[in-house]
Amino acid sequence: MSRGVVLTLAATMALAGLTGSRADELPLLGWPALWPAAPAVTEIFPRMPENWGDLPLQFHLSEQAGYNSNITNTPTGPGANSGNYGRPIGAMESISTYGVSFKNEIGAHQFFGDASWGVYRYLDHANFNIAHRAVDIGDNFTYGSKCNGSLKFSDISAPALPGQQIGYNVINTLTTVSATENLKCLINGEYSGIFNSGLSKSTNSATLDAVNNYQSAFIAAGISYAVSETNSLQLLATITGTDYTDRGTALNTAGLNNNITTDQVMATYTKNFGPNLSLNAQFGVVGVTNSYFEFGLPRSILPQYSLSLQWAITPKLALTVSASRLVSPPTSLLSNLQVTENATAGLSYQWTPKITLSGNLTAGYATGVATPIVTQGLYSYYTSNQKTYGGTATLNYAITPFLAASLSYQVTKTVQASLTTNDSLVLMALNFNPY
Repeated sequence: MSRGVVLTLAATMALAGLTGSRADELPLLGWPALWPAAPAVTEIFPRMPENWGDLPLQFHLSEQAGYNSNITNTPTGPGANSGNYGRPIGAMESISTYGVSFKNEIGAHQFFGDASWGVYRYLDHANFNIAHRAVDIGDNFTYGSKCNGSLKFSDISAPALPGQQIGYNVINTLTTVSATENLKCLINGEYSGIFNSGLSKSTNSATLDAVNNYQSAFIAAGISYAVSETNSLQLLATITGTDYTDRGTALNTAGLNNNITTDQVMATYTKNFGPNLSLNAQFGVVGVTNSYFEFGLPRSILPQYSLSLQWAITPKLALTVSASRLVSPPTSLLSNLQVTENATAGLSYQWTPKITLSGNLTAGYATGVATPIVTQGLYSYYTSNQKTYGGTATLNYAITPFLAASLSYQVTKTVQASLTTNDSLVLMALNFNPY
């Protein structure tokens, strides 16, 4: 081989080696001469959010499993003959919930949505399996520099809570569809005007509870005075017309009306006494008229109130107490309206940064009002006053910021006339809830 050829080969290999070393040091995508028209990857695809909460859609999952001692609200006690009412049915229970939510801001509007669907399942009692759902969609908006408000549509369907249904030996599904509007506009300084309105429809799947099916409409106006974000007073007047859609002539004769109008005036005071103590107090009256959206003097006036106190006793221990007397459409009695007096006390203790223990006790008393109902024979039990007692104990464990597990025990006792209904529920839960 000639000397020239050898020198030529040596020069070529050296150039190739030099080129290879430079290629390793400088990525090919960085050579504009080789990729003159190739855009950066970040210009082709949008940048991924760094936090779960910034994703356009968030998925939520929950699985619960345990034991329910009385899935069909069967009464016991001295007045409950097993031949008439049967025996309570207990079963292993699982509750699955799958949800998705979104939030998006466009100009002065923040559109939001939250939808979930799931199933209650009972081992060896598949005939009682029942689906549940919850849908909320709406818009939080601002109008100009002084007004803000919201528009919201909701559709919620789920089994009634213990003590919140009339029928026995049955699972009652309560479905509520509503559309509401809330508007608050600054008047001057600390004063703001409030204008609210809405429509709602409530239906029950159980035959006895269907007597209390209703549709209603309300309008409200008021004024609020905010000394600061932690100290405010509000006065609100609300007129609500309620139409009970499934009451026939026989029930009308017994005293159950088809139409009710309530005129409500409520004063609400909110105060934070420092970072560890807060109070929410409501006082007012409700006037009742046996017609639909009638403007005039009420035939009866009922007082109502609600008090709630939250106290962080120590950095780890918190106490919540509340007492209320509220007027509402009936849920556990046959009546035109129901007054529910309730008292609750709860404690929460953060044992470790990941483990929290909590518990609460509650007692309630429900009576039917605005109802001269015949209390003999068939109607006597369903119109009787009702007492409810309950307690809950829960252990929560935060596995990760998005994943949590819990163990809970709930017991409820309902006393009405000569019948007592007991229910206990033990559940283990796993929840995935990114934020």
